[in-house]
Amino acid sequence: MKLGLIADIHSDIRALEATLRWLDQLGVGSVVCAGDLVGYGTQPDEVVALVRERAIHCIRGNHDRWALERRQVIGLRGWKPAEFADATWEFLSSLPAERSILLGGRKLVLHHGSPASDLEYVTPYKDLPASVEQFWAESDAQILVLGHTHIPMIDRGSRGIIINPGSVHGVSGIQTSYSFAVVDLNTLAVRIHEVRTGREIRRDPVFLDDAAP
Repeated sequence: MKLGLIADIHSDIRALEATLRWLDQLGVGSVVCAGDLVGYGTQPDEVVALVRERAIHCIRGNHDRWALERRQVIGLRGWKPAEFADATWEFLSSLPAERSILLGGRKLVLHHGSPASDLEYVTPYKDLPASVEQFWAESDAQILVLGHTHIPMIDRGSRGIIINPGSVHGVSGIQTSYSFAVVDLNTLAVRIHEVRTGREIRRDPVFLDDAAP
């Protein structure tokens, strides 16, 4: 079974639609989202409606939390009123900060920033924070899915694999990797794809044959 991983959509409906088209073509059986549905972009209602329609397993990101707490969102020129449809507010309010899911015989856990905070950064450019080490010590999960950084990451340790699919959104002026991930739940092989073209831009070398399609 293939699982699609997305994060940091930031109200960009076109990028989300493109991502889901590629995931459909790649034959994924389910999709999970590591948060930040809103913020920056201009179509939060459309993004939330599509996430609901596709029954995507989702958690709350820091931008989603801020919108709920302040009734404001960050745009390209700072904070502005969050004028969402009632259904959007309802859906954001229903999102948990973390979620455990059993799919294809694999247990995965979703957090936005880290297991400790939706604002903590976990990146491939520095040592893993203590919150991640503690998570692996206490959890029986095999996959930890994170977002927040807008940087794709595949970190395979002795106790499990961390996957950050990068950011889906293509909002001008905001850092983005414009990417999503696909994980094969049978082998735990991971591939990172580019939203615009669908092409594979990175593969986890541990379980993947470079000659494989």
